[in-house]
Amino acid sequence: MVARSRVAGLAGAEGRVVARFNAPRAARIEANANGTPLEVNHRAVALVREEWRIVDRWWTEEPVVRRYFELVLENGENTVVFHDGATGGWYTQRGA
Repeated sequence: MVARSRVAGLAGAEGRVVARFNAPRAARIEANANGTPLEVNHRAVALVREEWRIVDRWWTEEPVVRRYFELVLENGENTVVFHDGATGGWYTQRGA
């Protein structure tokens, strides 16, 4: 967590405002038939550096099932995106 003053966020200890660091944000992803991203927020993907899956909390009513991709975009920017199996949505973890 990162404390920031005068910015809307989560109330922290002593009345400070705390923002979630690196919180996922909804993203617009164009993917191929295999689900691999081709475009992130209207920026072409130049390289898929890594792909991994996370299955966690499988014992609960709301398990976490995500497919992550570490990408290099056409402009050289690095970003991590994931597809959430529960919501069907795409999100950026950092960058883009």
